[in-house]
Amino acid sequence: MSFEIPKCVSELSIEEPDAPTEKVVRIKSVKKKKLKKNVTKKPMTPLEAMQHVMWREHRARILNICSDLDRSPPAIQAVRQTRVNTLRDEAQNFMTRTRDNIHLLLGLSQTIRTHGAINPFRYDAPYVMSAVPSIIANLERLEQDNYDLGKHLLTVHSMTDSGIRPDGQGNKRKFQPFVMPDDALAKYKSFNLKLPTTNKERWQLFRPRIYFDIYLKDARPLGRFVVQLYTEAAPVVVLQLVRACMCNMHNKFQIKRLFPQLWLDVELPTDNNPALNRALEYDGKVIDHGANSYVLSFSKDHLQGFGSSIPFSISFKPLQVVNGTRVGFGRVVKGIKIFDCLQNYGTKNGTLSRGILITDCGVF
Repeated sequence: MSFEIPKCVSELSIEEPDAPTEKVVRIKSVKKKKLKKNVTKKPMTPLEAMQHVMWREHRARILNICSDLDRSPPAIQAVRQTRVNTLRDEAQNFMTRTRDNIHLLLGLSQTIRTHGAINPFRYDAPYVMSAVPSIIANLERLEQDNYDLGKHLLTVHSMTDSGIRPDGQGNKRKFQPFVMPDDALAKYKSFNLKLPTTNKERWQLFRPRIYFDIYLKDARPLGRFVVQLYTEAAPVVVLQLVRACMCNMHNKFQIKRLFPQLWLDVELPTDNNPALNRALEYDGKVIDHGANSYVLSFSKDHLQGFGSSIPFSISFKPLQVVNGTRVGFGRVVKGIKIFDCLQNYGTKNGTLSRGILITDCGVF
């Protein structure tokens, strides 16, 4: 037997029979492609063709361009933001403060429980041993150790030859024989001068050497340069410079102007020395300005006296044009590289861009 399941039919469906439904078909509209007209391109002129090629090259460059700017976001300084380095110190401070607070609370609770009956002050003088005897004993032991170390050092002999003799003879400097030019001594024959007998004294008298330490203000020391003076060129001027260096009057030497690739102007106050306010004795043929550089010289305008100060200059290169107008009395023999560095702090008009000081001077 077969059973059929009844269908639920509404009243409308019973009254009206099923009518065939029309299926709506949507037809997509198809766009017709426009037919391209065969248009012949106009041939380009050579100038237009070149411009077209240049445009394509420029377009390729623009497409492949890379920015030189760093557009990446800045790195996050995690250590500074998280304060990792200070966590340990803060933790120690917190623990110290907590411990002090606990001790304070313990003291307060003890005071409350005893009602202040405990006297925290001690009036009996404590017995303290003096530390003077132990200090004296330590000093005596240290002196004995130093004495033993000195005895041990005296017994040590070097395996290498240092050239130093025990009697100190090896430390003495050997001076080359000094011969004074005959032309320089010709004008002094009538004075019957007694020249020094040893070479050391002759070098110190006729060719003294002085040194200067240069310092760049608020920066760093630049070094030391050594000047050899010629006494017969300007005896009074050389004597004044040697006297100032022997007394270490480095504060009196003032660097006034600096012309790069030319010279450096320096002034030395004379303190109203009468020997420098009269006609000067000089010999302008001792040093040739055209054959030597780094020459110390002063102008012949001061041959009748300097006045309150001695202005002199140090040339940076041979200057043939100043022969006959300036008197050279010295020459830099060591520390020439310092002047190459000094020229960086001068200007065309001679003013100094940085302060230059002389911190020390002396005589060898």
